[in-house]
Amino acid sequence: MPVDPKTANHECNVIKRHVMQCYPRLHIQYILHGENKREKVFGIESRQFINHPAGKYILEYPDKEALNNILKKNRSKFICIARQNNSGFLCFFKQKAYMALCFINYDRFENIETLRNHAFHIAWHAIALHNDYEAKNSGHKKNAAPPKFRDENNILIPDLTPQEYYHRNLQGDIFSACIQTIIGRKDALKTLTKQRITGTLNAIKGFNAERFPFPLCIDTLEDVLKNNIDQYKKSKHPVLSAVEITKDIGMAYEPASIEKWRSFSIPSQQMAWAGYDTQTILGTALYTGENTYAQSIADMIAERMSIVPQMIATLQDHNPFTNQEANARMHRKLCMDLLHNLLAWLTIPEDYITIIEVIEKQNLALQEGKIMGWCVPALIPIEELIRECPDKSMMPNLINQAMKMFEKEIDEIPWETMAHFNNIIFKHRRENDSITMKELLEITAEDEELSYVHYGLTLANKLKESENFPSTFIINPI
Repeated sequence: MPVDPKTANHECNVIKRHVMQCYPRLHIQYILHGENKREKVFGIESRQFINHPAGKYILEYPDKEALNNILKKNRSKFICIARQNNSGFLCFFKQKAYMALCFINYDRFENIETLRNHAFHIAWHAIALHNDYEAKNSGHKKNAAPPKFRDENNILIPDLTPQEYYHRNLQGDIFSACIQTIIGRKDALKTLTKQRITGTLNAIKGFNAERFPFPLCIDTLEDVLKNNIDQYKKSKHPVLSAVEITKDIGMAYEPASIEKWRSFSIPSQQMAWAGYDTQTILGTALYTGENTYAQSIADMIAERMSIVPQMIATLQDHNPFTNQEANARMHRKLCMDLLHNLLAWLTIPEDYITIIEVIEKQNLALQEGKIMGWCVPALIPIEELIRECPDKSMMPNLINQAMKMFEKEIDEIPWETMAHFNNIIFKHRRENDSITMKELLEITAEDEELSYVHYGLTLANKLKESENFPSTFIINPI
């Protein structure tokens, strides 16, 4: 059920007020919009920025190209903080004002709870940057760490390494669960846990699970919220208590710990976008995986979510949890199995139609993220060979010739190239939900490593446009 925009706006206003009770100079400006509506809504909402002392600096955003790119995106996120520092008369009565620009795409949340979870998460990004800037300008600069932001034309922009960004996301989720628990939402940790794990084990457009390692700290956070929450709440506002817990727990998770999450989340996402269910993903990680961290995370998730992993000995498909050598062997096996099954169908020259059907079927599967066994560049020469056969009696010789030709052609594309191609398709589909043949042609044309893949796709496309391509298919079970 889609989230009601008015309800979403109310929730974000409540969050804004919670933060301002502790950080009165920090105004979190949530821009709420639907899918592909960000630019339009920003144009309307930004007219009110002039009412805030720092709002004019967002309107004068220094990097117009970067801003235009941001406005064309759909992912909910924190962008920057505009700052206004007024030194006052003779440096007395100093005034500061901050406006944090955040975007929330309510179309990408299944209910108000998941939107609220992420809105609090985004608020942490604003608080963290605000605190970083305040610390840098507090005068206590001895042995200070390099700032994690850029300060350009009164705009504070996060300047984090990928590892630092993932860690800040971890803290954002900790903060979200803590503040909600403290103010009385006892199910906040449970709903956020389910949200992040569900996002990892399913194909959700625009969600990069590897950037959100929250499941790593669930046990620790659960223990703190159950047994130690009172010590944090003493004489503190709920937001400050949540900030303190967030910092304390966050310190326990270094980049090496977060890397463990990537060993599970990226393969899980690859399988999810290839169409596998959660039981199969967890079973593949547990029973065929070679990374002990990924196995332990899969076991923890299965227990916490009450999911029974499927018993899997061997995955007859691309297995991102195992090594590349095993995938290379499986890929070649599937290609050769396809060839032998296909050749069994070829008895007369007119059977070239069967090869065309297989080529089309393989390309459709490719668009669904099924890379394993894809061998279109090797099938196209065989189609031409069989189609141009002048006499049925020559078919046995052509079959032998086709086998040699096929093996030579599939060796032209090493598995490393196929794995690279698979990763590109996965990332494109996750960002855009689908990939077209036109997009595949454009992507492979721009990548030198994929030149032979592009060659095969181009020939297949020309074949589809030719008079030899059948108008209707009766797909053979190959």
